[in-house]
Amino acid sequence: MISAHPEWSSYKEAPIRGNLFEKWWKSRFRFVDYPFLLVYRGFGNSQKCHLQGHVFQGMALNKPKKKASAWQNFIALLKMFLVKTVAKAKVEITVNGKHYHTQTNDQGFFDLEIEGHGLSTGWHQVSYELKETLVDGQERVNVKSETLITEAFEHGLISDIDDTFLVSHVTKKPKKLFTLLTKNANTRKPVEGVVKFYKALSNGHSKSENPFFYVSSSEWNLYEFLVNFNQIHELPKGVLLLKELKDSFLDFFKSGYGSHRHKVDKIERILRLYPNQQFVLLGDNGQHDPQIYLEIAAAHPGQIKAVYIRGVKHNHWNETEGTLSQIKALEISTKQFKHSSEAFDHAKEIGLIGT
Repeated sequence: MISAHPEWSSYKEAPIRGNLFEKWWKSRFRFVDYPFLLVYRGFGNSQKCHLQGHVFQGMALNKPKKKASAWQNFIALLKMFLVKTVAKAKVEITVNGKHYHTQTNDQGFFDLEIEGHGLSTGWHQVSYELKETLVDGQERVNVKSETLITEAFEHGLISDIDDTFLVSHVTKKPKKLFTLLTKNANTRKPVEGVVKFYKALSNGHSKSENPFFYVSSSEWNLYEFLVNFNQIHELPKGVLLLKELKDSFLDFFKSGYGSHRHKVDKIERILRLYPNQQFVLLGDNGQHDPQIYLEIAAAHPGQIKAVYIRGVKHNHWNETEGTLSQIKALEISTKQFKHSSEAFDHAKEIGLIGT
């Protein structure tokens, strides 16, 4: 969730900095140099929880509509990357009536671990407030988000995003850019059959509520878009763990690429938080998911129940089968598939999904 901004009667009253050219383009795109809090869904067990977010300055104040033009979608998406993070910014977090204080690192990111939170199982509201004055006339900068407290579940789900459940064409860069530039959360599409499959995995064998963790190399800039996409298409509500926030125009064109090492670190953090629970890993063969999941399975074989890989790239199929055979040797169920129905049937066979 992103914090709100003051209701200026005219954007001439809003803080817009820079030379004449900068002021012109910022006014043209309704861009204001005002501080914002972007906070994410937290997660934890009965003893501790993790809360994360960013502080940045600068944001465009309009969002694309369902029937927005390709140009409007392009501008709206580009604006997500035209932000300036704020280092060493103080943030107050309120959990279960208790106040905690933290500050952002050099990248404007905060990651607070709270022990003894006293929260029961389920989703809980958390309040965040910026304790820094960064512009003249600044009003209160605050926002609320949620944190998931869970511990005893049949199995946890850890899923990649691009081309695993969201059609992204990551392996075809021009097509991926075209999709990013011309569509929004309302007009992007989930992979066929994936919503039914993910809902069934979340319900499990006994209609429980198994937690979903969406771990992706998409940047935090796309957080609101991804949350909206999941809500619109009724995918299971879950915790998103993404890649570092980008603040450059050029980074927009590199979105989703680069090192994927952070995914290993984030998955291992989840596994450490729930050491007595098993997890299902879901990804695709377009980039590095099979190798990442092999590394995870080798390090934590007792915690991995199954691995599912969507075969989106035909010339990676045989290589992926070889990687999955190594995972299978660890007594972990695996399945590479083209259609979600194949994965659904396999999950039903091994007891992940009930009748």
